[in-house]
Amino acid sequence: MDYLRRLPKFDYLAPRTVDEVCLKLARDSGEARLLAGGTDLILQMRRRKAVPRYLIGLKGVPDLAFIRSQSDGTVAIGATTTIRAIECSPLIREKYDFLSQTASEIGGPEIRHVATIGGNLSGALPCADFPAPLIALGATVKVKSQRAERILLLEEFFLGVGKTVAHPDELLMEIRLPASSPFSGGTYLKFHDRHAMDMTTTGVAAFVTLDPERQLFRDVTIALTTSAPIPLRAKGAEAALRGQALGKENLEEAARLACEEAEPRTSWRASREFRLELIRTLTKRALTRAWEKVRVASNAGGTP
Repeated sequence: MDYLRRLPKFDYLAPRTVDEVCLKLARDSGEARLLAGGTDLILQMRRRKAVPRYLIGLKGVPDLAFIRSQSDGTVAIGATTTIRAIECSPLIREKYDFLSQTASEIGGPEIRHVATIGGNLSGALPCADFPAPLIALGATVKVKSQRAERILLLEEFFLGVGKTVAHPDELLMEIRLPASSPFSGGTYLKFHDRHAMDMTTTGVAAFVTLDPERQLFRDVTIALTTSAPIPLRAKGAEAALRGQALGKENLEEAARLACEEAEPRTSWRASREFRLELIRTLTKRALTRAWEKVRVASNAGGTP
């Protein structure tokens, strides 16, 4: 592990608008880094893995911190919205309760009050917790530069460890969550050594839509954390469950396919074999919990 040292010297830039951020990125993108919560970037700088000449602070840009419902039924979350704000948002709890749960289990209270959803995504770390449940939900992201704006599926945003499709002069502005559909719900389960303040060894997100009359999976999305260099959708496992009922054999087959699609590595935290066993177990549990959540809510006449 690298030693922590004093921060290297840098110039701090404090824009007040999104346009100012894009201007500074266009001018200094090769030597600048964006700073929101800084929970990961500051450590990188103290370990000399990042030595930017400029830090562009985003906390003074109010247009990047929000959670709001849109006229089309979607929900938009600004990139500098804190994990704590997502955890406590009544709108998120009502429409996407498993995102609130995901937020509540990231780090400790101190981290959640400063870390942002944009940083969790832009860091592109395999152990980041928000990508998998957001991908399972079908989220999109908006990135902006002086040249243009782009809307991308979140599952297409990641290229590798620490790498995204965002260009050096582009700013991640917001995450858009699709309108919640009837008889749908999700779950995110993860394994880590301690209850908090530790990186995720492996995680599985499942989002399901049920056919309540026939009691079948109408649609299924499964996404994995720390199971490949990037957040990974288990598309083969999804396809095996569509049109099927919840049952032991179907769950076993989906879990087997998820393990085949995964690319976990051995690290000091866990071996490849252990991670595969976690994927197998967590996939079955996540699918079962998502199914039960939707079934109970539909029987009660509400939404998950």
